[in-house]
Amino acid sequence: EVKIVKFGTQEELPVGEDGEICISGPTRMLGYYNNEEETARVIQKHDDGKIWVHTGDIGHVDEDGYVFYGQRHSRMIIVAGNNVYPTQIENVINQCDDVNTSCVIGVTGRASVQKIVAVVQPTSMDIDLEKLRKEIANVCEKNVADYARPQEIVFREEMPKTAMGKVSFKKLIEEMENKKV
Repeated sequence: EVKIVKFGTQEELPVGEDGEICISGPTRMLGYYNNEEETARVIQKHDDGKIWVHTGDIGHVDEDGYVFYGQRHSRMIIVAGNNVYPTQIENVINQCDDVNTSCVIGVTGRASVQKIVAVVQPTSMDIDLEKLRKEIANVCEKNVADYARPQEIVFREEMPKTAMGKVSFKKLIEEMENKKV
């Protein structure tokens, strides 16, 4: 079973509204090994008497019962009270022919305000990067809400990776915040 709840609660949300994806069933996880605190946060008994796993994933259910996954809650960026979903912006940026991959991050700057930064790995560092920067800005202007557009575009020859081979957005945030962007 799947249901969508408001983050940090057990309050079920209406069809079509984004929230935390929760799952229940006979094959759900029992908990985290030797980590009772995390187990208690993630595995909860709801008012319906069922045990639900709070996945930490953002998504919604449509009127036909289909579940739509957005991304991990930990990647969400909040700008002026608006939720910004980096994967949606990355999908737009990755449409550009000269982009190999991108990672959109929120960097905490002055006055603890988050700034949206697009870190882009072009297909080659030998291409006209200013032309690519303008192309990315144009495609974002057409497809991304004003408040969610990257305020800065940074080009990198290589992206830091996790042990699973995915782009490490946490490492990028750490690097950018250490530069005091």
